[in-house]
Amino acid sequence: MANFRVFIFVFFSIASVSSAIGQEESFVFYSDLARDWHEGGDYFEWTSTTSDNNSKKVDVFYRTWGDERNPKLLLVHGFPNSSFDYYKLIPFLENEYHIAVLDFPGSGFSDKPLGGFNYMLAENAEILDYFVRDIVHFDDFALFTHDRGVSIGLAFLENYLADSSSAYSINYHFMSNSGMFLPLANLVPFQMVLLDAEAGPRMIAARTAQPRMTKGEPEALAFSDIFAFNNGNAALLYVG
Repeated sequence: MANFRVFIFVFFSIASVSSAIGQEESFVFYSDLARDWHEGGDYFEWTSTTSDNNSKKVDVFYRTWGDERNPKLLLVHGFPNSSFDYYKLIPFLENEYHIAVLDFPGSGFSDKPLGGFNYMLAENAEILDYFVRDIVHFDDFALFTHDRGVSIGLAFLENYLADSSSAYSINYHFMSNSGMFLPLANLVPFQMVLLDAEAGPRMIAARTAQPRMTKGEPEALAFSDIFAFNNGNAALLYVG
């Protein structure tokens, strides 16, 4: 049980230092892929609903593709990445679907506040509800979730099923790889180290201390830029 709590702690408590809006003007992109992903998106403001966060406002990055008359598809990313995980999938879908993605607070191009900010699954589910209702106005859509996003998606579905007056319909939930049940999860070495209360934080510290990539394989360079955006490479783990 202690290891399980450490796993949850690591997965759900990642943060960084400055606001996304402020960084947009000064951030240097080394990857055209990352720059194009950022320039193709927009932001909406979210007021945190987690009591410890004292109604802090954060800016959340999102993108959409496709004809609004087409069937709608919401893609939900996992940890520790962002909506960019789907960049290869979008071209195969955008002609047939109206697609929406977002970066949860603490990830990608969204705000990554520190100073005691708690990143909670329950709030991520509320962000999805606000996103589909008030930002992209999805009224009938399929949900595709991956990794930690599966947990968020299931919390989102729980809220949806409990609300008989929901303003939208979720017609299908596709679940990609996740670690919902740890004894049966196929964890990679990186995730196994995170289970250790001492080795996990040391590994995170070592990874974040590495210098940014300025050239290299395009996809790796893009991920490097996205992690660095908003001082993401200085991310810290703390008890939420």
